[in-house]
Amino acid sequence: MLKTFFKLLLSTIVYTIIYILANVGMPYSQGLKDLGSSDDPLGMVYLLIVSAFVCFTIYFIIRHSRLHGQKLFLNLVFVLFFVHLFMAQIETLYFGYAFPALTTLDVVLIMVAGLIPLLVTVPLMIKFFQNKDVTTERMEMNIQSLLIKLGVLGIIYTCNYMIFGYFVAWQFEELRIFYSGSSEKLNFWTHLSNNDLQLYFFQILRGILFGAFVIPLKNMIRTKMAFITSVCLVYLYLAIVLILPVAFFPDRVRLGHLLEMTSSMLLFGIIAGNILWENQRKKQIEIR
Repeated sequence: MLKTFFKLLLSTIVYTIIYILANVGMPYSQGLKDLGSSDDPLGMVYLLIVSAFVCFTIYFIIRHSRLHGQKLFLNLVFVLFFVHLFMAQIETLYFGYAFPALTTLDVVLIMVAGLIPLLVTVPLMIKFFQNKDVTTERMEMNIQSLLIKLGVLGIIYTCNYMIFGYFVAWQFEELRIFYSGSSEKLNFWTHLSNNDLQLYFFQILRGILFGAFVIPLKNMIRTKMAFITSVCLVYLYLAIVLILPVAFFPDRVRLGHLLEMTSSMLLFGIIAGNILWENQRKKQIEIR
């Protein structure tokens, strides 16, 4: 147990250092650079917490995976990149009017800066923690059933997004001003009717993608409970990362989103994990 702790600690430190170096080296726009970094003295502590969460997620998936080596690396990086980085940043682009200092290139560079520590840390943690004797099970997916499930998840995610977005995040006056320019709080149904129809289609698409991007975990994880837990851990990063202070995101706005995302993504992770999990025919190959 102590050995595992120190390996996780080392992984966390490596992830943190590479993350900092990657962001320092990124050619962000002058507008973003002019904002400067947050002056929160606990910023490094928050970054270590986020890094530790990412590393624990990687550790949990590796320890419960039936894959190893290159296949494990590719699947892990795919899931973490697209859920942690791509899904977060496409929403940033959608609400770009609220972040005038961010350019489209900045958003792309943020994703690249997040990918680099994954490319370094995931192989290290596979070396530390991969199972020595594993059974590779090739899953035969029912494509039609999968597409239906993804469509259902798109609708569920949108409902989840709207409910938690209003009853948690939208209760913060600072957040309402940040996105709408007004502190007025309309009732729930009026608020929904005032939303652009495009927002609903966008969130349905995000819900479908959230489901699609964790499908590789089905080929990796051995049990239903471990699969659902893995999905929840992967999704919850989008909440945990909000503890990081950033110059262009006011603290009260971050707090509102932190509470919203923690509750909504945990619930959605449980729902998505249960919907996507199913017993399928498997072809097993013993690997020693």
